[in-house]
Amino acid sequence: MDLPSCAWPSTPVRRLEEEYARCMRISQEDLDLELAIYLQEGSELLSQLRDELAMLPELKDLSPECDISKADVGDPDRTTAAEEEKLRSILTYHRKIFWGDGNAAPAPARGVVCDLDVGDAKPVAQRPRSIAPHIMLKVYELLKKLLETELIEFSVSAWASPIVIVLKENGVDIRMCIDYRVVNGFIQLSTYPLPLIDDLLIGFESAMWFMSLDMASGFWAIRMTERAKLISAFVCPFGHFQWVRMPFGLKNAHLVYQAVINNCLWGFVRLPAEEEKLVEQDVLEFLGLDPSERDESDREKAERRVPILTYKITAFKRDIPAPSQMGPGIGRSSYIDDIAHGAPTWDQLCEDLNALLFRLRYWNISVSLPKSEFGKLSILYISHEISAEGLRATPKIAKGVQDLPFPKTLKGVQSFLGSLNYYHKFIEDFPGVAAVLYELTDEQVRAGRDLSKAKEAFEILKRKIVSTPLLRHPDRTKPFVIIPHANQWAACAVLGQEYDGVIHPVRFTGRVLNDAELRYHVAEKEVVAVMRVLDVFRALVQNCLVKIFTRHSVLSWLLKSKTADGRCVRWGVILSHWNLEVHKIQRDEGGLPAILGAGITPRDHLDEIVESLILAKVRVKAPPVISMEICWKQTLLVTS
Repeated sequence: MDLPSCAWPSTPVRRLEEEYARCMRISQEDLDLELAIYLQEGSELLSQLRDELAMLPELKDLSPECDISKADVGDPDRTTAAEEEKLRSILTYHRKIFWGDGNAAPAPARGVVCDLDVGDAKPVAQRPRSIAPHIMLKVYELLKKLLETELIEFSVSAWASPIVIVLKENGVDIRMCIDYRVVNGFIQLSTYPLPLIDDLLIGFESAMWFMSLDMASGFWAIRMTERAKLISAFVCPFGHFQWVRMPFGLKNAHLVYQAVINNCLWGFVRLPAEEEKLVEQDVLEFLGLDPSERDESDREKAERRVPILTYKITAFKRDIPAPSQMGPGIGRSSYIDDIAHGAPTWDQLCEDLNALLFRLRYWNISVSLPKSEFGKLSILYISHEISAEGLRATPKIAKGVQDLPFPKTLKGVQSFLGSLNYYHKFIEDFPGVAAVLYELTDEQVRAGRDLSKAKEAFEILKRKIVSTPLLRHPDRTKPFVIIPHANQWAACAVLGQEYDGVIHPVRFTGRVLNDAELRYHVAEKEVVAVMRVLDVFRALVQNCLVKIFTRHSVLSWLLKSKTADGRCVRWGVILSHWNLEVHKIQRDEGGLPAILGAGITPRDHLDEIVESLILAKVRVKAPPVISMEICWKQTLLVTS
């Protein structure tokens, strides 16, 4: 028996329109959908799930035109018209890679794809979730724009993830997300490393002018392999779709993009021959490349026949070494899609910008012009303000933090502490103050019992986060200074450097003491604080002279004693590898307080703050224990 044929509309958009009309004719009950899930913008649940939801941005204009004249160039009070014109001419020359307002759908990056590996996992097809009638049109319009720009396509995959609707605070507008929690559980985690935030915030000590570049809808520049498309499939009442470009929210997506930008900035591998032939001639000439002279190996020739959109076609799989002239352009790494750079002169900044843009064009990576800054005395980068003076915190949580009430649950307290951990390098004696909050139990918080000290610590931390000090850029040509400080339950320290006879902070660090360390004498706890600095900032201070200002003589004794035992032996061995200069300080006004910069609090004042927070029942179960030899030595040793 011949079955009637059912031809889909000629275009994906037309097909979506038919599905929208069908959904509007059928009742919610007849669609056989899962119950709707709505998240409120700003809610705690949304913040917890954000990394596993592919949150789609508002798509107002997917092909925004770029006006170079509107680029944020120079500083009105410091730069001349000629300087600004020189930099703007560089932007104009490379204008093809810049995008304007809106969330752009950039051209695909060359030499890279996103591939997802789920091992032997069987596909999981989850049922679509219902959508309220008044939200249907908004979801339809979003899907239509994604189809028009070929960011998604209809799918026949055996995989299917549902969507989640995020309601904005006005209760009318929405953001659509894809719930990839189940799929992410099957995807094998990439081991490609993300850079440490602190590593990206150093190296600016000689810079006067700065620039920051934000890639345009960076993730969407990466094409999906055929199997990755199937795994990325999602369902809603309008049908079954899959991603053609890489979405945010899938496991490893940010690592894929990090690898792309790192290779662009540092020049490890070059494009395969067939893709390099697509690069503009002026880019090839600047980088000193000639595709016609490349001698393709048998391996390259064989892999040119590999079907498109598999991992085997990528520059990372072929591992074709880049020539030396493609090496580091600006000598810096990015944090995913954000790049920051500084230069000592305006001409050097222009030269570095030109070299960077040529490399971005080689890999076909687009830049968002409205989100980028060029030739500034200070820039915002990964929630920090960078200038020639140093580093300042610009935390998102600072807005309104003064009115933040004390959390009603232990989870709320932990969330608050987690937010502050990102800026702990700016908060002096953070572990000492926060220790009171770390000691809280869920029952204690819910019952509101014995919270006076915790609330006091909470208020102190709120004040500290909105008035963080300026941290100087570390300069490895100058000696470093460590000022340790310890109390009953924490060991903290300042890493600083001396300028014009005054010590300025470079970083603050510290940690809560463990049960064994709680029994240490305060002099031993200061050794723990010094060890903490040398461990955390090892790469920064290694092979540099480190001056230590301490109120005790234990450090000098450790470096000289031949009769130490127990943990003192281990400490002495570790410290002997460093170039240390220990100074015993006094408590008088002419001592250390006289040379401390405004960003460092005198140690005695820190003692007063912490002593006010000491609980009646602390974790210390025994009086401090210290060897008699150390006590005796402290009374005799005089160190310089």
